[in-house]
Amino acid sequence: MELLGKNVVILGATGGIGRSLAFAFAAKGANLILTGRRKRILDALSKEIRKFSVSVDTFTLDVTKEKEWRPFIRKVESKFGHIDILINSFGVGIYKKLKDLEIEDFKKSIDVNLNSVFLSIKNFLPLLEKSHKAYVLSLGSGMGKIGVSGRSSYCASKFGLRGLMLSLAKEYKSTNINFCLLTLGSVLTAFGPLSLEEKIEKQKKGKGYLDPVSLAKAIASKIENETLEEEVSIYPSRYFKESKSGVV
Repeated sequence: MELLGKNVVILGATGGIGRSLAFAFAAKGANLILTGRRKRILDALSKEIRKFSVSVDTFTLDVTKEKEWRPFIRKVESKFGHIDILINSFGVGIYKKLKDLEIEDFKKSIDVNLNSVFLSIKNFLPLLEKSHKAYVLSLGSGMGKIGVSGRSSYCASKFGLRGLMLSLAKEYKSTNINFCLLTLGSVLTAFGPLSLEEKIEKQKKGKGYLDPVSLAKAIASKIENETLEEEVSIYPSRYFKESKSGVV
């Protein structure tokens, strides 16, 4: 799939993976529609990306608020007409033991990591259907396949996301829309309870992390080469051993 001139939506572009994806697709000449909740960071990101001489449009959006979706979709449709690639790269990581986990924590995990992906796909579906060939990618997790102590709300949301994406992949198998779940291991970003600096220190002591820049380039290349499957799993070394020991 030629990425030059394709319309790419990255929801959660201000996060570590979303940011890297924006640069990876900009380098391929794609038109970018980027969202986040922090306008200042979005504006700074847009300014950096414009050095690639590509079209960049930014929108502040809270993916959990249904009322914000319709006006956002209308603006995208008015300018672009259709969408070729939709990437759900937003998420929240609440890691607590059950005794410390409140219902608000659990609801937030499901609302952001699962319900908002549904809202994204449902709202963008008409624009995806207008593309000659479209891709929908969502960032899953190894913790959507294996249960980890102290991560019950996060695991529940990612198990649900895996079910949603794999079901839609079957439902739309004979259409122009391709659904792909990216099941990822630990990534070297500030996502979750640890800061980026703390993760770097753990990496120095042997903890395995995926590099977000290399990850983003690999994802763009898979779309370009049309080698995506319903689920693509990418893990750092020792991920499953660390998962079983509870240190992911």
